[in-house]
Amino acid sequence: MEPIPDQPMDQPKQKMKIPCNHMLSYIYLTQSYSYCAVCDGDNGMCYYCPSCKFHAHSECIEWPETIDHPCHSRHPLKKVSPGTIDYTDGKCHFCREELVDPTYHCSLCNFSVDVRCWRFPPERTIYQPKSHDHTFTLMPRKITFTCNACGMLGDCNPYFCFECAFMLHKDCIDLPRVININRHDHRISRTYHLGHGGWDSCGVCRKEIDWMFGAFTCKRCPNYAVHSKCATREDVWDGKELEDEPEEEEEIEDPFKVINDKEIIHFSHEEHNLRLGDDNVIGYEKMRCDACITPISCDPFFKCVQCEFFLHKVCASLPRRKRSIMHTEKLDLQVTNKAGEYNGCRSCNKLFDGFRYCSRFEKFDVRCGSVSEPFHHELHPHPLYHILSPTGRLKLCGACGKYLHYVLSCTVCEFNLGMDCATLPRKVKHTCDDHDLSLHHLPGKSKGQLWCDICEGKVDPSVWFYGCDDCGSTLHIKCVLGDFSYLKPGNKYGEAELVANGGMTRPFCICCGKRCRFPSFLKATCPNIVCEQRWGFPSFLKAASPDSTVLFACSMDCAYDKYFMVWFYEDFDY
Repeated sequence: MEPIPDQPMDQPKQKMKIPCNHMLSYIYLTQSYSYCAVCDGDNGMCYYCPSCKFHAHSECIEWPETIDHPCHSRHPLKKVSPGTIDYTDGKCHFCREELVDPTYHCSLCNFSVDVRCWRFPPERTIYQPKSHDHTFTLMPRKITFTCNACGMLGDCNPYFCFECAFMLHKDCIDLPRVININRHDHRISRTYHLGHGGWDSCGVCRKEIDWMFGAFTCKRCPNYAVHSKCATREDVWDGKELEDEPEEEEEIEDPFKVINDKEIIHFSHEEHNLRLGDDNVIGYEKMRCDACITPISCDPFFKCVQCEFFLHKVCASLPRRKRSIMHTEKLDLQVTNKAGEYNGCRSCNKLFDGFRYCSRFEKFDVRCGSVSEPFHHELHPHPLYHILSPTGRLKLCGACGKYLHYVLSCTVCEFNLGMDCATLPRKVKHTCDDHDLSLHHLPGKSKGQLWCDICEGKVDPSVWFYGCDDCGSTLHIKCVLGDFSYLKPGNKYGEAELVANGGMTRPFCICCGKRCRFPSFLKATCPNIVCEQRWGFPSFLKAASPDSTVLFACSMDCAYDKYFMVWFYEDFDY
């Protein structure tokens, strides 16, 4: 190709026609380390032909003014800008992607197609014997129809089977035949016609299923069915087709071996026996379960006969491998290898010690990993179900008022509950009150202003808080639990130690300058010379000795402040 001569600035830039008929990709120009064939630019989006090594910006290409399309042979299509056809739905007729400039359009038929679907039109006929016995033919006109595979309304060109009178979306022809989903323990199989029967609501979205259309069903559970679109969602299905793979029952080891009526050997603590604790937990109520890191409280628990190792009875029975609504893969139960090893929960974003459920790349604490559907919470009258919100569409948590990605949603009313709030302990003990504190929610019912008995700040009754039914006290959830509620006091994290805030005098935080009011805080010892050289001494800091200074951090924000973060550093993955 001859080089393009220089042109005056006031003349339009010369464009070129695409020199080949190969399939083009739409990529960032910098990804291929090349230049636009027209303007020699080296950045921006461009069309790329892998066969001809051709690159060109969309604005540098001269697209034809009119085209003929095999799926719309009655009229030619004219090149337009999407903004000039405001009476359309703004999407391509075939791929249903948002229209971009340039677009080809027929104003007589209200038919629009993007450049990619013009250059690579959809197949006129599709025959896939594994999916259907007959051939599907693309109808040459746009109609409104109900897809026989997924039961959803379509407003496009359907594929039609003349033998069965089935109409399908194009992407429903390729639906898998046999799959596993994270909402059910057995395989489920696809059918184009569910048939009359006593079907339950959809096992994912919990909405009604129309038996006249297709769905996924379980051969072992006669009433279980899932909408086709729900079963193949990216947060439900792992993407694996299992039709030709034999189904084998996976043998999962039990989490413990029974010694007698009161003793077991748990896989996480095989060196010693665990004995079922007595009903009287006095002396143990402040101890924490090594699996979930919450206080033993009055729940049944096992205690090691030789060391300070505790497990709630429920936590001791956690399965070593399970399906979870949190992930499409099966999760493995793993234990902490050493004191001070902590992780970040992918679901609730909390740092935690203890046991964790893990996929290949993600980790969940056992509280989130054990959540199942339907989820019942005493502060909401309806069951809740897990919904993974699409990117950019966060949902408002009705407990804390924050917009979150991982939520449990109500199918009856517009209520969502974030995973952090869903796994909050229902009852807790705190030194500010002799009674148990329980979760409360009083939207629109409070007769006066509520105040936190710990920080003396205002309590918003529209968000959840802890309260005492006997004394009438109210407390912020963070004031009661703090940021380190799922980390175990006494462990060292990096160079810092987590210390229970049970002394007579609360220490000053190195970062915010306030006294630590939460149940635990981080403590580290820093040489004075390091403090002076790196940060200088804040006015409120007192040297513990001539050679070193004891630093305290009361919260996670303060722990990662410039004064303290070097002492609380540890690699972890969300």
